[in-house]
Amino acid sequence: MSDIVDDLLRLSEDPDADPRSRRRQIMERLVQTLLTMVDAEIGLEEARHRQSIIHLTTIIRDMTGRIAEADDPTFAAIVREAAMLIRSLQRRRADAASFTAH
Repeated sequence: MSDIVDDLLRLSEDPDADPRSRRRQIMERLVQTLLTMVDAEIGLEEARHRQSIIHLTTIIRDMTGRIAEADDPTFAAIVREAAMLIRSLQRRRADAASFTAH
């Protein structure tokens, strides 16, 4: 999980940006990562799963400003939870791929 968090924290395009701007960039990247993962979820059985991820992504996108202004422990907890979500989605995709015949 730490690799995902590290990747998210290294994403600031402007190293001289203020902390709030960097946090916004991190959250925007998180949203993009989740949306990319949603695009990979195809098939009728995945529809509900996709909707859940899209709903969560919309909430994160709508709250980006407030998340960026959160205190350090709260922001870190949000990023940790997001990293766990991404990791579980990656595992789910890998598990599904192992059962798919090509």
